[in-house]
Amino acid sequence: MTAYRENIISTYKYLISIREDLITHSLNIAMTGELKDMDEAFDIGDTYSFDIEQFKGTNDVNLNKLVAFYEELENLMNSLANINAIREEDLSDENEG
Repeated sequence: MTAYRENIISTYKYLISIREDLITHSLNIAMTGELKDMDEAFDIGDTYSFDIEQFKGTNDVNLNKLVAFYEELENLMNSLANINAIREEDLSDENEG
């Protein structure tokens, strides 16, 4: 693999971590603001899977901006994956080294 491709794949992996952190931070903002009532309904140890779609259309301007950024990030990642033919196996840790 060329150094250029290695850097593209490394950057893509970094964008994956940004996307995951963005969801986490968006959830924290939502649960202390727009979804505070929902947060209070959960008991310690309860689990629930959130999706960025659940944060769309809220009255929270900050949350709406984060959702818009998430969508831009997804578009960027999709473009990079398509332009550079990035596959799942390119992203596995087994290919590092």
